[in-house]
Amino acid sequence: MELAILSDEISLDLEEAIRLGDEMGFRKYEIRCLDDYEHRVPDFLPGRIERLKELVEKQQIEITALTPGTFKCRLNETEQLRKDMDDLLPRACELARKLGAPRIISFSFLQGGGSEAEALDRMREAAAIVGEHGLELAVENEPGFWFDTGVNTARLMEALSLDHVGVNWDPANSVIAGEAAYPVGYDAVLPFIRNVHVKDSIPLPDGKWENRLLGNGGVNWVGQLAALLRDRPVEHITLETHVFPVLEATREDLRRYEFLTAAARQLLAET
Repeated sequence: MELAILSDEISLDLEEAIRLGDEMGFRKYEIRCLDDYEHRVPDFLPGRIERLKELVEKQQIEITALTPGTFKCRLNETEQLRKDMDDLLPRACELARKLGAPRIISFSFLQGGGSEAEALDRMREAAAIVGEHGLELAVENEPGFWFDTGVNTARLMEALSLDHVGVNWDPANSVIAGEAAYPVGYDAVLPFIRNVHVKDSIPLPDGKWENRLLGNGGVNWVGQLAALLRDRPVEHITLETHVFPVLEATREDLRRYEFLTAAARQLLAET
């Protein structure tokens, strides 16, 4: 099971991210932000898309997904919703086709300002757009959103029942949403997993949380990695460090990931 990474978890500078990523053994990249956190898929500075396409065509990198950050709004925030649905999502899909990326990762609307039924209707609308481009939609579970815990996400996926729509499983987000990510959330969402984010987080008082280095948060990563190695729902998983300073934290997370994976393999061998 290969480890991919979000390029901006190495560096916001594309050339530096690919150079250092190559040194760390990465070949597969998920693309989110380039140059700064204001320039997110698909709204990059001039020349960035052409450079990404060149890297892909030369087989220097493979792009596993694009994450434009769609639907980080409530259902009644209609102006933002329509902008995401009618403009941002279609342009992200066009860029994914250009770069050979098979999937779009999306969020699922903040709870409040609408109903679950409305959230499902809007996700069906988004799924139709992604499907028209021949792509896969991976909905990320996120605390405070309609798709939050693994159990809720699996239930909503069953309601959607679309072959080209699955889940971007983020165990750390599941923990923050109040769930035992492994095994409870994972077991529920397993049939729908299309992408996996690897990070760690811990809940804090007053509904807040903090991202942590792997092993310092609330995710049982040895158990989760053992299950992923056993079940093989995906061919790769994606490191999403989310701790600053980014490069130093990613290097440390990579070291910890290798240790945790070795422990997971040992656990599998003994069961």
